[in-house]
Amino acid sequence: MNLNSQTSLVELKHVQQVYGSGARRFTAIQDINLTIREGEFVALLGPSGCGKSTLLRIITGLQSPTEGAVLYRGQPLKDVNPHATIVFQTFALFPWLTVYENVDLALKVRG
Repeated sequence: MNLNSQTSLVELKHVQQVYGSGARRFTAIQDINLTIREGEFVALLGPSGCGKSTLLRIITGLQSPTEGAVLYRGQPLKDVNPHATIVFQTFALFPWLTVYENVDLALKVRG
């Protein structure tokens, strides 16, 4: 399969997220360039505090980056993406359900 011919779902161009101000500034992610195409499976791996959740919030439109651009299907993402969902870690999951059942429940609630 030629990935270059596939439709781009999400593009991040020079995305950066800085928290705080002045001497208390913290750069969570810096100069992230990423393209996710239809049919791809992407995993974010890294230690606690490296910016994985920040990046996911930016990709889904729950948070705007300090700098850079986020595109969904070639258009600037300006609000929450109704076609994206995040399954948060344990505090938001039902531990008695499987991962599939937790995702299925969220989709059923959305109709």
